[in-house]
Amino acid sequence: MIARRRVLDLGTLELKSTLLAVLGTLVFTLVAVDKFGLAGLLAPLGLVVVVLLLMRPVLAVMTVVFVVVLAEGGSFGFFVFTAHLYKTVSQGVSPVDLMVGLIVLSVLVDVLRTRRPLRVPGALVLPTVFLALAMACGWVMGSRVAGLSALHVIVTENVLFYVLLLPLAVYNLDLDRRTIRLMLGATFVLAIVKALLGLAEIASGKGAPIEGTGRLTYFEPLPNWLVMMAILVVFAAIIMRAKPPRWMLISLPFLVACLVLSYRRSFWIGLVLSLLLVLLLGSRPVGRRMLLPVALLVVGAVWLLGSIHFQSQSPITKRITSLQPSKIQTNADDRYRLDERANVLGEIKQHPLTGLGVGVAWTATVRPLPQEHKDGRQYVHFAALWWWLKLGILGLAAYVSIIAAALLISFRVWRRMRDPLLSAFGLASLCGVVALIVLDTTASFTGVEQRFTVVFGVQLGVLALLARSAEDDPETTEAAPA
Repeated sequence: MIARRRVLDLGTLELKSTLLAVLGTLVFTLVAVDKFGLAGLLAPLGLVVVVLLLMRPVLAVMTVVFVVVLAEGGSFGFFVFTAHLYKTVSQGVSPVDLMVGLIVLSVLVDVLRTRRPLRVPGALVLPTVFLALAMACGWVMGSRVAGLSALHVIVTENVLFYVLLLPLAVYNLDLDRRTIRLMLGATFVLAIVKALLGLAEIASGKGAPIEGTGRLTYFEPLPNWLVMMAILVVFAAIIMRAKPPRWMLISLPFLVACLVLSYRRSFWIGLVLSLLLVLLLGSRPVGRRMLLPVALLVVGAVWLLGSIHFQSQSPITKRITSLQPSKIQTNADDRYRLDERANVLGEIKQHPLTGLGVGVAWTATVRPLPQEHKDGRQYVHFAALWWWLKLGILGLAAYVSIIAAALLISFRVWRRMRDPLLSAFGLASLCGVVALIVLDTTASFTGVEQRFTVVFGVQLGVLALLARSAEDDPETTEAAPA
């Protein structure tokens, strides 16, 4: 009788739970339909997906990365509807903010469920402290001194929260090397897909116009960074004789074509610089002796293309010749960057320690601007200056320490990882971060550009995981050639 009563009690409890779940789902659906119309009928499916991702933190990370990479803004010819992903929903919060929050919450739930201790990579302790203090300073200056809404300033710091939380969240995932390899392989496939989509966009005539006579693949930094990193991984694997899979080698021409046809001069320079670094650091002494001649050939080619008058008016020729100092002085966009930088430096001199605060526009008039851009006085085409301007000297220290930590962690993965392809990923990341330093002097990406910072934060967390894995391996030996 007692056993039967327990069965009945369990059955009753299960029935009540089921009825409650059905009723809750029905109410949730009705509210969603009332707010969003027929699209609200998909709300229960979205709720199921959210619950699933909360219970699967690795899946949550990969899903967010894939969505952010695949979903382009309104300037991309294909899938224009994905631009809604980056528009604010309420109180300045965008769907990307919610997805990043989902990652952090999912990892936290998993850590609590498995009773694992929360860990912070040693290399990221100082950057985390600097960034947290800098964000607090930026909030005080923006809300208390400048008089902005406290909630508005916190929401405006959203991308900085990505830098603060994403590497730590990924680092606290329970992953082995095999799973990390699968994740990196899937991301490489994603880079190939992006390259093919960009080339297809140009072939269909839907790409954004460039230089009046051509169309480009991607102007946004994230797809170009992803494609550049894929190129560097393949090149590093070749130089280190890591025997990359054939499909990676076959994809290389498409990746290079996509990056070249982006017409982003900074990424061209960053790619050449990082390839030379991979050749210098990853090759044997014979290859290193070839570095100087190769570098001279590259410099000579750029000088030749910039000095000779070509009959061709192709966009590539125009973009290369625009690298001449005389062209930079006359180009309206480049001239704007120089004048903007002078004004920002003038503003920093007035607030060198505290900065202006997050959400506060700069107003210095050291040089008149040739043109005005929407929200242009909230932005700086130089990442380190943006961090200094908005967050004060602590912001500059945070930015420098984050880049230094990324270099250190990448170096450790390259030198200590026994797996050849993972070691090549470490070398590619090391050289890629060096290129990022150059990229950040032409535009503000790190901690400023939303999509780029999501992927960079995840990449930094994966590198930290690999570095810890290499340290925990008792048979670890240096994988890079002497």
